[in-house]
Amino acid sequence: MPPSRISVFLPSTSHLAPRTSLRLGVGCAVIDDEGHLLLSQRGDLNVWNLPGGRLDSGEHLADAAAREVREETGVIPRIERAVGLYYLAGWERLNIVYAGWPLGGELQSRTDETRANRYFSPDELPEMFWGIAAHDALADTRPEPRIIQTPPRERRRIKTQLRWRWIKNLLCGRPEPRFPRFQVSAVALVWNDLHLRVLTLPNANGHTVPRVTCDGRFAPWVQLASEVHRLSGIDAAFQWVGLWQDSQRDHIELIFAATAEEIELSDEAEWTTISTAALDSREMDYVERVRPSYHHDLIWTINHDSNIKSDETLVIEEKK
Repeated sequence: MPPSRISVFLPSTSHLAPRTSLRLGVGCAVIDDEGHLLLSQRGDLNVWNLPGGRLDSGEHLADAAAREVREETGVIPRIERAVGLYYLAGWERLNIVYAGWPLGGELQSRTDETRANRYFSPDELPEMFWGIAAHDALADTRPEPRIIQTPPRERRRIKTQLRWRWIKNLLCGRPEPRFPRFQVSAVALVWNDLHLRVLTLPNANGHTVPRVTCDGRFAPWVQLASEVHRLSGIDAAFQWVGLWQDSQRDHIELIFAATAEEIELSDEAEWTTISTAALDSREMDYVERVRPSYHHDLIWTINHDSNIKSDETLVIEEKK
């Protein structure tokens, strides 16, 4: 069951949400022409994993995934698609994992951050750190957003190793930067079973769709489902469908979709026909991108340039 009542942030979307404690990371599954997967053996924890790391301030998520692969392995990847969302319980961290293929560069056997780098065939993958993301990237189907649990004893052991790494880097004159703080929101597009009407909330300008500020204590989709249930009585099973990012302002919105029976709602929520909904331009853009086949469609991305003076968004990459 989702956690009980969590406060909701429902501003006009022209305003930015406050920065949260949710830490953002990226990973990348690089798959070559033979279907082999590139893995790195981490230098700090001595485990195999997808190349990855933290998102830097001012950086697009897909660019961060490509950067981490290049830094850790020497391979320059071509990012092809987003795989899924992975919330690391107990870490207040969300990893966004991408998949791509090797475009250039030269594979390094090891780097400053890794003990080893090599390609593995899918049936010979080693024991991996949070390896479910690698298996999802190799699968033909879209995964549901995942919550990764780490047993408390194992989590304490890992945190101790990471603290020693932090001290070592500090003593070597390479202090590690703090995790940047981002503005992260989760947005709900809850459709009726005919995909004709969507759940909305009235506001001063017409309507808005439900959204929450992600505070890091719970997975964004769990926090969002809890708030949707409080507002409407609907138990939504959310699928991640899209991403909006203003990298210059470190503002990210994760867009989720769900389908629900058109039940009678409370006074706080209503079913709205899209053709008559007074949503703002960004929310209407989200709605128009989500098709009835969203469970199988690839995840779309909107990169917004905050230097554009109008309310329009600039689409850098969209997968259909």
